[in-house]
Amino acid sequence: MKRVIEHYELVRKLGSGGSGVVYLANDTQLMRPVVLKILRRTTLPMEQMRTTVLREARLASAIEHPNVCAIYEVGEEGEEAFIVMQYVPGQSLDKIIAQGPASLQLVLSVGIQIADGLSAAHQLGIFHRDLKPANVMLTDGGLVKILDFGLARRLPPEDAEFDPSKTASPRAGGPAKATYTARGGTIAYMAPEQFVTGQSSVQSDIWALGIILYELVSGRHPFARPDGEEFQSIRAIQYADPVSLTECCPDVPPELGSVIFRCLEKTPQERYSSAADVREAMKTIMKALQIETGIIPGDAAANLPVSPAEVEKRSTGFLSMLAERFRESAATQAKQNTVLVLPFQNLGAANVAPLYGYALADAIGARLARMSSLVVRPASALMSVPVQQLDPLAIGHKLLVQFVLAGSFFRSEQGFDLNWQLLDVPGESLKAGGAISVPSFDLVSVQNEICTEVFSSLQGLGQGFVQKSQGFPTGRSETLADTSSEDYLQGRAMLSAFMQRTSSRSDLDRARELFEKVVANDPNFAPAWSGLGITHLQYVRYGFGGQMHVMAARRAFDQALEIDPGSIEANLYRVYMLLSRGEKESARHGIEHLLLTSANNSDVHMIAGMTLRLDGMYDEAMEQFNRSLQLNPSNAPVIYNHRARVYQYQNQLELAGDELAKGLSLEPRHPLLRTSVAYQHMRKGEMRQAIEILEGVIRDDASMRIAYPTLAMCYTQIGERERAASLIEEGSLAAAQVDSEMAYRLATYFAVEGDESEALHWLRRAIYLGNENYPWFSKNPAWNRLRAHGDFDRILEDLKKNFRRNQKNWKRLLERVPREA
Repeated sequence: MKRVIEHYELVRKLGSGGSGVVYLANDTQLMRPVVLKILRRTTLPMEQMRTTVLREARLASAIEHPNVCAIYEVGEEGEEAFIVMQYVPGQSLDKIIAQGPASLQLVLSVGIQIADGLSAAHQLGIFHRDLKPANVMLTDGGLVKILDFGLARRLPPEDAEFDPSKTASPRAGGPAKATYTARGGTIAYMAPEQFVTGQSSVQSDIWALGIILYELVSGRHPFARPDGEEFQSIRAIQYADPVSLTECCPDVPPELGSVIFRCLEKTPQERYSSAADVREAMKTIMKALQIETGIIPGDAAANLPVSPAEVEKRSTGFLSMLAERFRESAATQAKQNTVLVLPFQNLGAANVAPLYGYALADAIGARLARMSSLVVRPASALMSVPVQQLDPLAIGHKLLVQFVLAGSFFRSEQGFDLNWQLLDVPGESLKAGGAISVPSFDLVSVQNEICTEVFSSLQGLGQGFVQKSQGFPTGRSETLADTSSEDYLQGRAMLSAFMQRTSSRSDLDRARELFEKVVANDPNFAPAWSGLGITHLQYVRYGFGGQMHVMAARRAFDQALEIDPGSIEANLYRVYMLLSRGEKESARHGIEHLLLTSANNSDVHMIAGMTLRLDGMYDEAMEQFNRSLQLNPSNAPVIYNHRARVYQYQNQLELAGDELAKGLSLEPRHPLLRTSVAYQHMRKGEMRQAIEILEGVIRDDASMRIAYPTLAMCYTQIGERERAASLIEEGSLAAAQVDSEMAYRLATYFAVEGDESEALHWLRRAIYLGNENYPWFSKNPAWNRLRAHGDFDRILEDLKKNFRRNQKNWKRLLERVPREA
């Protein structure tokens, strides 16, 4: 039987330290994971320990900052005192340091975040007193969280405990594992003056920050000897000079070395006067080195919000993005074989469709994606980047790819002329290129010629590229008629415009007409069948039609896969189609096949994560979302929204808010992100803020169906029930018929409204469509009034059995899939 302290159920022990034993626990009232620390008994009288530690914990709970772990509660049960803190999934910095020197981007991002958290605490007169890598967490999303603020007690230096026999260095020159501890801090991170005065200050925290920065940069402690002997002595900290960074890390910018060594000045007055000064110094280095341009697809600075609060959110979001992207150590950071296919530039008449070049690039990218050792970034990922105004190499550096495929085309009455170049981004050189002239534009022939040359060029680089045989299946057209080629690309252009920009039904109708024309003329061209299937699914997703379009999509995907079983796109969207028909088990097997055969496709991991999330498999879903982000960082806003949804299900609203802030720092007007932010406000009872955001979302994009029942819930909770009911119109009902998340959101609206019959009807529909998220359904507070309803209890009981079965099925399925592509 699990132990319970007040309303906290202890799940498992996480560790122990000088101040107490730490457990992962479940808050049974708010239904969220927390960390509960039971304070260790000391030789001090119990009453003195309670007074001192609990008072300081209460003081530390006043620090409200994204880089400081929140303290939720302090209390006592019997003779035990405990502190309840935010649960922060991720890695502590000591584990990251043990992997070796970190990248410059990671050092700066982590350093700025730590300094910002320290500055917030110092402004309240609170010092950390035991700042060290083990007390700093880097979340899975790249956010720094400082733990145990203000919990180390002030004791005179003679009470410090030393045990040299407990120290060991894992490798020569490696980071020393500091096990020397004082009851007022950890010796390896204490400032020289603390051994004399026994007091903590702003400057002693800055010293500890300097040690951490040095370890991140070099992978070793500044007082570790080059021969690997341990440094651990108070005398070394007080009098020895730290090892010069130029000796062990010659690539470290001198400006960063200067900041670190100023933090490590022996005299407190010679260090920075505040943590805010350290933060600004590192921000200056980041700006001077133009690191901000290294990870984001657009110029986020142009979208900088006006209000100071929004500026702070964007800054935190950007820094956590940077840390997440570069969290691998410099020694182990793997280079992926990535290629970005840029939109082909039109050098001819302006009446060619504006997105024609995108469609041509995506068609070539789809063929390149069949190279198993190559990660292809699609041209559609660049919709927000002014590619016409940027050099291809600059775009490659911006999006962190190794190769860029760029090209241009000219359409005349005589035919098509195309030029293409394969550029090596790190080497800033041309690897291959060519020109193709065809009297009538044959897309298949153009794809074949360009991709064959690209394959040959990449294989010749000797970097582990392996091309698997991807010959055409029997019966597939080896050529495509001139008019069909153009109709296909125009159809792709219209579909892309609809999905990423306009949401206009006329664009969707035109795309369907073009695809139907292509398959009528060239029925063996699989990509056209796939495009037609995707088009039919959009009718369903946007509430323009129902099951007839689902059936048409299925026929189209079946036809595409009969012609070309290896089509990643057709296999991928077929899974979406299966989910919309409630064929969950078939969808799972489709995902398994894709994970085994197309593990370098970011969309494959995206749909795997979405399906796992709907099955309540949160940790596994996060793994898939993280992998999708690694493969295609330009899709970050959508992935951040998915990860925020997982945190919302776990009632970790602080971490969800961080994910949403990261997404909005890239795309401030993104409708899904704004809808999720509004949902956060609703969960917190902030209805007016939620309503304002949701009304803006619908005003900007009336097709954002998920926003309607969410807004209706908000209106209902402020008493405007008629206004709420007016939002549940035909389009929303049609979308809920075939979309499991829409169905559940609609069910939740009716639960809040008090219409039990409609709530249960749409809940059953959501489950039938594959939304079997039992962990969330069982604790969603919006359903509290139905807790005693017999039908609701029976639904939950059946769902619980399905959840356990799904867990076993997923475990068996995922065991067959390599964890790393």
